[in-house]
Amino acid sequence: MNNKKSPQISLHIPPKMWHQFHHTLLDARTNNEEVIGFLFCKCHQVSKQKIRYLPQSWVVPSPDCYERQSASELVMKQQFHEYLLETFLEKEQLDVVHIHTHSDRHKPEFSCVDDLYESAYAKFLSSHFKKKPRLISGVFDETFQHSQFRIWDRKGKSFESINCTQSWFELTQEANRDWTELMFARQQVFGEGVQKQLGELTVALIGCGGIGSIFAELLGRLGVKKWILIDPDRLESVNLNRLPAATQEMADQQWHKVHYVKHLIKRIYATGSAVKAIPASIADAAARQEVAAADLIVVATDNHSSRQVAQELALAYMRPLVCLGTHIDMQPNNTPRMYCRVTVPPLGGGWCLMCGNIINLHRAALESAANEINHLAAKVGYVEGISNPAVFWLNSLCASTGVGIIHSMLSGFLNVDNGLDWVYEFPGSNWLKADTNYLGTSGCYFCGG
Repeated sequence: MNNKKSPQISLHIPPKMWHQFHHTLLDARTNNEEVIGFLFCKCHQVSKQKIRYLPQSWVVPSPDCYERQSASELVMKQQFHEYLLETFLEKEQLDVVHIHTHSDRHKPEFSCVDDLYESAYAKFLSSHFKKKPRLISGVFDETFQHSQFRIWDRKGKSFESINCTQSWFELTQEANRDWTELMFARQQVFGEGVQKQLGELTVALIGCGGIGSIFAELLGRLGVKKWILIDPDRLESVNLNRLPAATQEMADQQWHKVHYVKHLIKRIYATGSAVKAIPASIADAAARQEVAAADLIVVATDNHSSRQVAQELALAYMRPLVCLGTHIDMQPNNTPRMYCRVTVPPLGGGWCLMCGNIINLHRAALESAANEINHLAAKVGYVEGISNPAVFWLNSLCASTGVGIIHSMLSGFLNVDNGLDWVYEFPGSNWLKADTNYLGTSGCYFCGG
């Protein structure tokens, strides 16, 4: 008897991509005929028990691409079909998702025709391409309100249902869990569904210092219990004025910052939390693998190289990213000018921290260089030798704004499909909100712009 559990398979489509894709599908329908669209995906093996398909490109055929198109039948022209196969499966080695509509408003079911066609097509893909791409299929009603998705085996003999999400967070809600915890009673105004999602959210926090620790404390008390903490540094006395509940004893014992933040979470949840503390740089391969499996990446570091790695991971594995940072400088009249910044690039690309000039790639390269090179750069003034000034209240303002944005994303009352970049300036008390339409860079090496 084989008790081996099948891996959980999901398809995660960025909301902006889905909006463009499904509206193009609707526009392609002139009467009441069926329409089809294609998503081309890379496969991410999150773990032994979880596989995620991430769309890289999409295509919706125009009417002249069909040999036949009606309410009951779709046949693509051979030349167009060969173009898709050569471009996306042979050259780019991606897997394919077929999405088609049924011309009614009831919950859609795959038809016998769908079964026969997809079975033969799954077998064809496996036998004609070296990578043996998988076929995923989805069927929607004509309003795009209801759907079913499935993935075929490579022999075209069987399939299994999979989950498809078109949101920022790919979350599943655990059954049989008591969500009536008294500590969240005053958050009921946001809805039970939001509280469940907070409880299921796995957050990868890169940087557990002045901003990251406050962020973890705030988001933890909102209901987030699953954490991956990454930071190679240890506590020092100079940190104690900015880290909640940190003590001189912890600094004397040289606690790793990740273990200190884990301590903060465990103070909130003596049981029921899952916190993985990794006292390493985000450049560490094991740390990167853990981050790629998270639902949300938050980077709260004071260096450009770690932000660059975080952004690259977010793009590679299509994970939501929130970047937190502060800055203090002195004006000519010797009065301080202080800023905090919260940036959320669009999920799946469009613009990123690099093409938006939020990361200085020159600084990032120097920070990640070998010690000898970094030392030489510092001597000639390319790298600052004095730690940036910081105060608790400014870090708190940045962290709490980041938590508020995440809560708003989950609640649905803040649309961040195009990303956001907010800067707060003090003492002027100005909120500067960038027009994200100008943040993209055409042909950005990292996200494609």
